[in-house]
Amino acid sequence: MQVGRHSTLSPVKDSYAADGVVLVRGLLDPAWVARLAAAIDRAMANPGPQAIEFNDRGSPGRFFGDMFMWQRDADFRAAFFETAAAAAAGQLMGARHVHLFYDQIFAKEPGTPRRTPWHQDAPYWPVTGDMLATVYLALDPIDAENGGVEYIAGSHRWATDYAPAPFREGGTAARRYVKSPLPSLPDIDGNRGALDIRSFDLAPGDAVIFHARLIHGASGNASATRRRRTLALRFAGDDVRWKPHSGTFKMLRMANLPLGAPLSGPLFPILWRAEVTP
Repeated sequence: MQVGRHSTLSPVKDSYAADGVVLVRGLLDPAWVARLAAAIDRAMANPGPQAIEFNDRGSPGRFFGDMFMWQRDADFRAAFFETAAAAAAGQLMGARHVHLFYDQIFAKEPGTPRRTPWHQDAPYWPVTGDMLATVYLALDPIDAENGGVEYIAGSHRWATDYAPAPFREGGTAARRYVKSPLPSLPDIDGNRGALDIRSFDLAPGDAVIFHARLIHGASGNASATRRRRTLALRFAGDDVRWKPHSGTFKMLRMANLPLGAPLSGPLFPILWRAEVTP
């Protein structure tokens, strides 16, 4: 599903509810693309305290991730506060208001074979609720060759949270998340023909907006020359409540909210409110 940069997202709310994923063309203009691409390059040259190198030691290429850049870098902060991303997420989720949740870089350099494992986002997060969405921004042209993400349409409605998958060194043999009480993901690749798997060729500035319980994953970057820089902006709506559990990100747990509390405080500012008709 596609909508123009200046269009309301109301016509695709039903698609988001049914499929858990929609494509929004041109959410960022070229000036924003250049600004955020430069910010990612800066972060890759000077990794923050939450940065992760996902590649195994000695593997070719580079698969880089970082989180919570908005707290230390004005350009990433502006991506939350000055673009249409929060409004787009809020409209699709049907939220009354939208909190900043966190931001995350996923950059795969040319010749990086390491794939992004099939996973859901929600099991990594210390919260419950349905209004959890990611606005995934392309800052380079992206397609299947250089690591375009695949999404299993409708999988957010399977009514199951699956154990988090390890991204970093060690892959499926890594000990991280082994204590999760959640069931393992089903065999996605062995059942591809039975699933509605969506992928999108993206131009810089395009966005994919998807539900936190949607199963998704990506191949490595097989291109010898083309980068794949992306920025994931995470948003939480008004039904989200605090519920820390094993396997969730340490930085988010530092909020230290009471169990069952709505998001609040400086870590989760409100970015957008729905217009209320008298």
